[in-house]
Amino acid sequence: MTAEIVPLHPKPTIKVIAGERHHAADQAIAALMAAKAAIYQRNFALVSVAETAAKNADGVSFQVPGIVKLTLPMLGRGLGQAADFSRYDLRTSKDAWIDPPTAVAQQILAMVGEWPFPYLSGLIQCPTLRRDGSLLDTSGYDERTGLVLINTIDMPPMATSPSREDAEAALELLTALLDEFPFADEASRAVALSMIITPVLRAAMAVAPMHLVTAPVAGTGKSYLADIAAMIATGDRCAVEAMAPSYEETEKRLVGSALAGFPIIGLDNCRDVIAGDFFCQIVERPLMSLRGLGKSDKHRVPNTFTMFCNGNNTTVAADMVRRTLRCAMDANLEHPETREFAGNPLAAVQRNRGQYVAACLTIARAYISAGRPQPKPPLASFEGWSQTVREPLIWLGCADPVNTIQALRQEDPAGNERYQVFDAWKTAIGINRPAYTSEIIAAAGDNTAFRDALKHIARQRFGDAIDPKAFGKWLSANQNNIGAACKLMVDRKDKSRPKWYLELQGTRK
Repeated sequence: MTAEIVPLHPKPTIKVIAGERHHAADQAIAALMAAKAAIYQRNFALVSVAETAAKNADGVSFQVPGIVKLTLPMLGRGLGQAADFSRYDLRTSKDAWIDPPTAVAQQILAMVGEWPFPYLSGLIQCPTLRRDGSLLDTSGYDERTGLVLINTIDMPPMATSPSREDAEAALELLTALLDEFPFADEASRAVALSMIITPVLRAAMAVAPMHLVTAPVAGTGKSYLADIAAMIATGDRCAVEAMAPSYEETEKRLVGSALAGFPIIGLDNCRDVIAGDFFCQIVERPLMSLRGLGKSDKHRVPNTFTMFCNGNNTTVAADMVRRTLRCAMDANLEHPETREFAGNPLAAVQRNRGQYVAACLTIARAYISAGRPQPKPPLASFEGWSQTVREPLIWLGCADPVNTIQALRQEDPAGNERYQVFDAWKTAIGINRPAYTSEIIAAAGDNTAFRDALKHIARQRFGDAIDPKAFGKWLSANQNNIGAACKLMVDRKDKSRPKWYLELQGTRK
């Protein structure tokens, strides 16, 4: 039995005619736009923002937001809410109501490049600053940034142009949350403040450095610090991924978090050195190309999140050194987990989250209002973060969080390996003496320090000899790098057999 068309509500009616599906698809898209349907485009697909109910260990209910790809049933439901569909019924010789046709929904999903739907950059869960310094505090989609603000919070009144005194009061409020953390130095305290402020102001910068929290033993407060920062920015504790036994599996886990658009990506209890191309990409690149778990297709998504990592004596290596700020803590206790906090900073944030978000905003806006005084040379690749977080903190008398990079550089395993090899090379072979790979290995046979250094980087998998192939790869990877006041150079006149040599730093003409 078919129903007769009766205009029950003001939705438009789309008549589906055989051979004119494209017209129905165009009209359906127009209806979705007129209804302000929360549909967006991202990475050559249509997506929506979904919130899933969850409970924490304390039994407290909360909503977990995420970006989900639009399916046929989801789009069909949206079409039904935005328009009525009809088709001529030959049996009754009348138009009859029908469900939104699957074929129409399929065509809409396939119309890549023709969608008028807004582009979705990512999700935020608290008011923030745009890159021009203006305030983004209205829930929903923001045309200027492509971000969706979910469930905005009650905020205290804020001055349009905050003063330095306002910023100092805001900094005092945030610093009070950190009073009982055993920071190793003031630079580490500044990194902790950056952990709190950066996720709130993330929209004001293209990318943000990774924040690494370390301590000699568990129970020092590493995860608790991340929870405080996440509670301010998102309204809940920091959701984390565990570092997997293999680099590839860790990458898959982090890709899932990035594709879901989580504002903060946390990596917990890191046991190994943090390094590798993927970590560099996920921290520094404004636009990322990611492959989902078990998938072959690539996703091009903007970088809109802040990355936290923690671990016991964890460090970073190679290119991750300059991309990482380290907050070091040391309680000087065998069992630091037995300490008791006199206060409860996490509960303080839960009670009045808007006050702490406003403090983060006030610090940055006051610095802008003051004309951005005393600017520092920006941290390469992280100029936006430097101007929005680092410089305001230094302006207010905090230590420079970038100072922690130097300590990481001194502990860089890759840099230390390079130093050991180059230093021994100078003694065994000399400076500006090109040699084939085989000749370099042969020279190590008469020099214990050089031989041990080469074994450390290129020992054969089985046995005690130096692997020529592995050493050749190491040489290529370290070409033009500097260590022990020397630079590794290569002579490629013979393309099949390059010669390698060290050149004293600063002597090249």
